[in-house]
Amino acid sequence: MRRFDPFGTCLAPDRQAYIAGEGRFGMRRLIFFTAAAAGLYGAALWWRQHRRLGADLVNRVVDPWLIRRGLIGGSHGELALVEHVGRKSGIVRRTPIHPMPTADGFRIIIPIGERSEWARNVLAAGHCRLVLGDRLLELDEPVLERPAEVPGLPRLVRALFEWLGFRYLRLRTFRTAVEGVEGPNYREAGRLAATAR
Repeated sequence: MRRFDPFGTCLAPDRQAYIAGEGRFGMRRLIFFTAAAAGLYGAALWWRQHRRLGADLVNRVVDPWLIRRGLIGGSHGELALVEHVGRKSGIVRRTPIHPMPTADGFRIIIPIGERSEWARNVLAAGHCRLVLGDRLLELDEPVLERPAEVPGLPRLVRALFEWLGFRYLRLRTFRTAVEGVEGPNYREAGRLAATAR
């Protein structure tokens, strides 16, 4: 089949073959991206309904590994341990988190929202402790926030986090322990975190 450019000039055979190949490649690309988008959407829908499944893997495997390797203490504030007391058991537990400083305390993202056991423990107790580097902070006044209530989040991120069911826990710092007296025992925290949540 002969092909013509927009001006009616007949294209050379090698150019015709190139254009024909682009058409096939364009359709393959469209099919690939459509399938990838459908797969991501399906995975997000599945995760919204089964959030605790991923949390159990993180609690039993990832968190203890982070603590045993000393990655919490060496993260320079990117990661910290929140120390909380179990609502039913009364056991002190430590959970790795990513705290974001605010004017009067910290805000912590909770990917599984209200289903997070450690967040429920903190909300029930009304206070917790945060091990951040070589500092021990006492936090209180916990408030669970929706992504729409968090200042500074881009609109697209707010919408996505809201749809996925993420929540934030806002806490106020009311006391800081003496710095550098004795660093937190991350090895012991690893043993405690293995049973966390």
